[in-house]
Amino acid sequence: MSNQKLSRRRFLGLSAAAAGSVFVSSFPRFAFAQDAAPLTYKGTSDFWDWEFAPRQEYYKQLIGEWQDTHPGITLNYTTFPYGDLGTKLLTANEAKQNPAISNVHSEWRPALQKSGLLAPYPDDLFTDYDKLASTPFLRAMDGKIYTTTFGYYCNINFFNTDMLKEAGVTISDVPKSWKDFVEFAKNLTKYDANGNVERPGVGLNHYYSQRWLWQDLIYQAGGFLYDEEGKKALWDSDESVAALQFIADWYHVHKIDDPLLERHFDMFQTERAAGFISHGYWAGDLISDTTWDGKWDTTSLATWSGTGLPAWGMVAPEEGPAVFANYPAEVQTAMFSFLQHALGSDEKRIKWALIHAIPTDRVDLLDNQAFKDNDKGNVIRSQGATIPYRVNPGEQPLEADTYWREMLDRVITNKEEPKAVLTDITKRFNETMAAAEKPYLITERSYVAPKS
Repeated sequence: MSNQKLSRRRFLGLSAAAAGSVFVSSFPRFAFAQDAAPLTYKGTSDFWDWEFAPRQEYYKQLIGEWQDTHPGITLNYTTFPYGDLGTKLLTANEAKQNPAISNVHSEWRPALQKSGLLAPYPDDLFTDYDKLASTPFLRAMDGKIYTTTFGYYCNINFFNTDMLKEAGVTISDVPKSWKDFVEFAKNLTKYDANGNVERPGVGLNHYYSQRWLWQDLIYQAGGFLYDEEGKKALWDSDESVAALQFIADWYHVHKIDDPLLERHFDMFQTERAAGFISHGYWAGDLISDTTWDGKWDTTSLATWSGTGLPAWGMVAPEEGPAVFANYPAEVQTAMFSFLQHALGSDEKRIKWALIHAIPTDRVDLLDNQAFKDNDKGNVIRSQGATIPYRVNPGEQPLEADTYWREMLDRVITNKEEPKAVLTDITKRFNETMAAAEKPYLITERSYVAPKS
């Protein structure tokens, strides 16, 4: 949820250490059903999360409700800066000082899961597993589910509606194909006397936004990042080269943004950019800042084809709580009881999606009036319309992050040729993949395009 990121080098070292220190060889069996019997566990258990005020407020409410019905059990809910929590989870597990339950980011969860540190959700914890878009992807490794998904983030277009009006256009004029979108963005861009970008038409200055767009463009062209077995990177494919060339041209040919300017959201929020491309996550600050009411709007991301076929791009699940496997069965059962209370109804699914300003994991609920009544900037609609056409890539290898940062820096900052850069980093990363002790949990090929 945060733009702050854990040090990748540090996280990789911790991941390797955790993988070598698994202390749970089997999982307890649960006799689990809602309100079936009083919980036998009594005591205090820690619940960790990263800082995100709207979620914290709702969790505290839910914890209070659940504790009222389970006297003798206390959940000690503690939050940390996002950049600290992943490190704490892995180092705490090494020392067996982890919490009983924690929110676990989708980028951390595969490493924890593969290391045997997470307890699988009981099969009867929820009654709507078959309705959740996440179910086939979360079951991909061993048939079990280790977390829940609040909803999905994906790239969309943010626009300052006053600046659109100034240019003589409205949000409904935003093109759906990249060819037309580029011209639209160029017309919103302003330059100084020397021809340098002064006001980006559509900003892209953020590593993750650039990386996500690169992945979007590959999937939009019908390509994939990995082979069918998930053991070899295909980053040097024709689709990947074309995607990276498009991003390079954004800066160096079309001059819609400038890598020397500040990150896109800072430019946008200080009204120095007409728009930007990124995940719907960024809507949170705009929604909470009432001075922006009515001054911004969003649209779905453009595509090569102008439609959602063959795909609209990647989707990033906003994953939630995981229970840790080194606690006794009675503690785990209590934690799952809380999760059932916190997540196990349509009303709760909708509430969590609204808190995060994202389309819910229950796509069949997206027509609910609550989403229509509480969708500032149309951010849920702009993401939700694309979800059936989105590829869930599964594990984003932590080791890959270093190569992707290098890739974008060499192409955007140093102006190197995309094909040469991709040939180089793909070869090097495939050596890393070949040496990996455990296969990556790649799920991108589970994607099936809708028929229309």
